[in-house]
Amino acid sequence: MVFSKATGYGIRALAYLARQTDVRLCGLSEIADSENIPPVYLRKLLGELRRHRIIRSVKGIHGGYLLAREPQKVTLWDVFMVLDPNPYLDECILCHSQDKRKTCPFCGEWKRIGSDLIKLLKKQTIADFAKKTLKAS
Repeated sequence: MVFSKATGYGIRALAYLARQTDVRLCGLSEIADSENIPPVYLRKLLGELRRHRIIRSVKGIHGGYLLAREPQKVTLWDVFMVLDPNPYLDECILCHSQDKRKTCPFCGEWKRIGSDLIKLLKKQTIADFAKKTLKAS
């Protein structure tokens, strides 16, 4: 699997925030319940996203989270690099080589797949993902 659970949860939480029609603070429990993410785990992920200025948080009884940037300006690659900074995309999944030369029959294909995946993640935004998941539900 290329995406870690952290990255998938992070993208889903950001999409939830992006789908809110009014700019408002969303509580941790609200996001966790809506996206079926364990709250303790979500708290850690949101803290990391906050430290990288992808979301903002407000403490207190009426606090919560909201996007710090427009969802069209946050790519899936941004989230991927915050929550999974060593994605193993430069390492063949079969022989684990990072050598630029083809070490096994699969190395060349994996490098191409990894390159295509990076291009896709840099192109797709949280806004795109939020729209697609809204249509699916």
